[in-house]
Amino acid sequence: MEWEFIIKVILGILGAALVAGGIIAYRGSERTSVKAFSAAAIAAGVVMWAAIIFTTPVSYEVGRQPAVILTS
Repeated sequence: MEWEFIIKVILGILGAALVAGGIIAYRGSERTSVKAFSAAAIAAGVVMWAAIIFTTPVSYEVGRQPAVILTS
C-alpha cells in the first residue's frame, strides 16, 4: 500500500476543510477569539497544502535512481 499517497490525500482533505471552515468562521463572527482561531485554522490549512506541494515530485520515472544521492 502506498502510505505516502494516503497521507497526502488526508492532508489535502483536512487542509481544504480547515481553510474553508476558517474562512466561513472568520467572516461570520464578531468575537476576537473566534477570529484568531479561524485565522490559525486557515494558516494550518495553507501549511498542509504547502507540505503537499513541496513533497510531490515534478516528474517520476519507475526504476530510475535519483540523479543526486545524499550520503552521510
